[in-house]
Amino acid sequence: MNMKKMFVMLLLAVSSVYAVKAQDVTTALKYLKIANTLREVKQFDQSEEYLNKSLSIVRGRSEYWEAAVYENLGFLYRDQENVLEASRNFQRAIEIYRKLKMSMSEKAISQLLDGLKDTEEYYAGIDVGSKGVKLSIIGVTVSYKKGLTYSLKKSLSINTEPSALTTQAIRETAQAVKDLADTAIVRNNILNDRLFIVLSSGLKQATDKQMGKEQELVAAIKDALKNPEQKIDVISAEDEGKYSALSMIAPELHLSSTVMDIGGGNIKGGYLFNRNTFESVNFPYGTKAFVKVVKKKLPDANLEEYTQGVNVEIKAVADELSTEMNRKVGIKNRKNVFLLGGIVFVMNAFLHPERAAIIGRPVEVSIDDVRKFRQMSAANYEELINPDFSKITDPKIRQMAEEDVKTITTKIYNQQDIIAGAALLDVVVKELNRDGAQKRFYFIKGGDVAWISGYVFKLIADEYQVKKEL
Repeated sequence: MNMKKMFVMLLLAVSSVYAVKAQDVTTALKYLKIANTLREVKQFDQSEEYLNKSLSIVRGRSEYWEAAVYENLGFLYRDQENVLEASRNFQRAIEIYRKLKMSMSEKAISQLLDGLKDTEEYYAGIDVGSKGVKLSIIGVTVSYKKGLTYSLKKSLSINTEPSALTTQAIRETAQAVKDLADTAIVRNNILNDRLFIVLSSGLKQATDKQMGKEQELVAAIKDALKNPEQKIDVISAEDEGKYSALSMIAPELHLSSTVMDIGGGNIKGGYLFNRNTFESVNFPYGTKAFVKVVKKKLPDANLEEYTQGVNVEIKAVADELSTEMNRKVGIKNRKNVFLLGGIVFVMNAFLHPERAAIIGRPVEVSIDDVRKFRQMSAANYEELINPDFSKITDPKIRQMAEEDVKTITTKIYNQQDIIAGAALLDVVVKELNRDGAQKRFYFIKGGDVAWISGYVFKLIADEYQVKKEL
């Protein structure tokens, strides 16, 4: 075959490729026109179908027409008052127009985004932890200028001791999940696909020690919900800490703050490098887990002997904490520490009942508070659990404070739990302050549901985030 003939054949091949591409784009534009007509007559499902057909043709072949399809998907969802999806598709169109340097198109779509009415949508998360089951209901608002913002609307908890993993504990836990799911769906109108159920890392730590119990618990929950297809995630301690940090700490404090959560089954926490990278720590010594360690060695101890046992066993915990934290430079260097967990709530409720109405905002925790709490938990327990409410002049705040104390003493912790938890809190704070690295400690009431709020928010944010199509 001579060179001239080869050149002619190559030219014909290239021409045929361009002809196919032109034909494909023409078909895509026909689909786009049909979709817009269907949208005008409010045939939204069929319109979406044709827009997706058009997108599948132009993606990777014409960036301009790809942006145009995203733009029209934005109009489609806007007309259905689906602000989240409208914003998502308009934003994709803007990114491509910006890349193509089509400033007028970029500006026009940006104005459309700016004009979208901020709409709050509701999501719910159920956290099955080592001590009980918690529900968070979250309102999420889409805004062009602020992106996604959220607020905690409601939180409820039912204490069922899931980590006991007995037949009764599993049955009661499954029923608690059912009750909270009904609260979300029936009483608060949360859509089924916006309800998320998660087993916490503390509970996972317990199920790992008993073969088959995790599957038994998951099956019991699905059976109680009468939904064998219900998705139930198991979350790691690292992700738990990351979601807590994302939901609790203001963005401007991310690089100067640490989160430490003293839960029932474990202590976990760490610090953010950025929104997606989290350096974590995890210790198997939560309040309830530590009580079990002491009682296993001293099953028949009286209160005095039990307290001495706590003081002995806490030394080994302190050594392990020290070893692990010394490996994490950020924990030593960062000046702000946000404390989470039931035992921190207990301390705040007993020592500062006047703060009962401060929910969702940080209050400072002093080293003296921690020391006093540990000392009183063993030596002055009756005084500790009977704080002076007389100085609270606002009757609503006083009622909240009294209810907090009653809830703690009747439903959450007994004296042995509080002695163990106070010792854990004390060694955590001491270790973080070691070597003269003075830090500021904060507690946020309502922070016990912070990570599940962050988990739900992260799922929404991932859906909203603009991603380049492959």
